[in-house]
Amino acid sequence: MVDRIEKNPGARLDVKAFQDAQQRLDTRAVVRSLPPGLTEEDFVSILRLALLTECATNSYAAVFEEGARKADAQWLRRFNTNVWVPDELLHAAPFKVLLMSMGYTEGELDRQVRETQEKSYTHGSGTLPVQLTTFGLMQEYLTDHWYGLIAHLVHPAAPEAALMVARVKKRETLHTVWYRNMTAIQVESNPRLLGPLAETLAKFSMPGNALVPELQGRATAWLPKMGGDFQHMARDMVRLIHESTGDVKRMGRVLVDIAAHKGYHHGPVSARTAKRALDGLGGPGYGLIGEAILERVGLSHVFSKQKKGRAILFHNTLAERVRAPVRSWIARQLEVSFDAMNVQPA
Repeated sequence: MVDRIEKNPGARLDVKAFQDAQQRLDTRAVVRSLPPGLTEEDFVSILRLALLTECATNSYAAVFEEGARKADAQWLRRFNTNVWVPDELLHAAPFKVLLMSMGYTEGELDRQVRETQEKSYTHGSGTLPVQLTTFGLMQEYLTDHWYGLIAHLVHPAAPEAALMVARVKKRETLHTVWYRNMTAIQVESNPRLLGPLAETLAKFSMPGNALVPELQGRATAWLPKMGGDFQHMARDMVRLIHESTGDVKRMGRVLVDIAAHKGYHHGPVSARTAKRALDGLGGPGYGLIGEAILERVGLSHVFSKQKKGRAILFHNTLAERVRAPVRSWIARQLEVSFDAMNVQPA
């Protein structure tokens, strides 16, 4: 897979085109079209969060490099060094241009960038290759979604600025798909990696929490004002976890593991107790949980059996008649939310 990506990484961003467009931008016009509850200071801070987290690419890259070295995962080292880092180093450019069109000087922005780059970044969600690709998947998805909201926010008053942000978003979408597929390949090869994968999801935190906490900490409050929907994001995450694990049973196991890591309870029953019980049942128990979670977030079509013509085996029909009400009951008991996944956008 990495061989193919290296041969065809897609069109990278044209930084000079962004710089050339700066004179034509009227980003201040966006301030007059901001939705209720979102101030000019909020808007500037949203752009600064994007700039400063993107400029710290080398901090994250060092973690991937070290993890790949320890595991002798040359494929991950090559992807990190030859594809991801060169791509990510370009992503701060449009946000710098937008901030300069808002009145910031290049010197002031460069100072903020240097201060961020000099900060210490601590990675706390595992350095096994599967953990790093899972971390990459979550980080890229959230960044992709965040940039989509920014593009939507600026489009009415500054369509050229929206196009600049959308070009960055397009690359983040591609990164999300790459990391998802890398994770899926590893799990398919070795299902024992589900445990480390779940641990990463349970401990995941956006790098901005360490590097620019004063901005990252406000992202959750900004998101709904920008048009974001936490439940939609939770649905996306469940879908990505399902695609990464490749199986409803595996997904159910991962999500129960996450709940156990976090010490969640449902009434008097702890997630750890539920996990022990499900471990005793094996695959069917986790499969039912996985299906219930998919149903809860509106993705029941993922596990629905495709009918071939009119032929349906009797025992399958009977099993589903018993399974369906149990699954729906479990789904009603579940609260699957973006906040519960311990992540913040941007």
